[in-house]
Amino acid sequence: MEFTYLCKWHAGTTAESWIGTICPLMPFDCTDYEITSHGSCFHLVIGEHCYSKYIYIPTWNIAMDISSMEDRFWNQEHLMRNHPELSPVDVISIVEALAAIKKHTC
Repeated sequence: MEFTYLCKWHAGTTAESWIGTICPLMPFDCTDYEITSHGSCFHLVIGEHCYSKYIYIPTWNIAMDISSMEDRFWNQEHLMRNHPELSPVDVISIVEALAAIKKHTC
């Protein structure tokens, strides 16, 4: 079942917020989601191996380990450092989607 989540971005004295939508693609499995947020839409796959969890976003050719789904700081810094082509808005949308998925489904 589809649900929404809140994204907030602070850049200096400027603050912006927006609502994103998360749609599980496999209702009984916590791995595949379609995320729509601030004009972007992407497929998010969450996986786990023996050392940690990872995300894969085939739409943008992104694959990386994540600290934990709710570790916003580490995930945001890691995404920004390893994928400078992403806008800050898209990075925030991904990081907040991970935390929302953890809170609502897994």
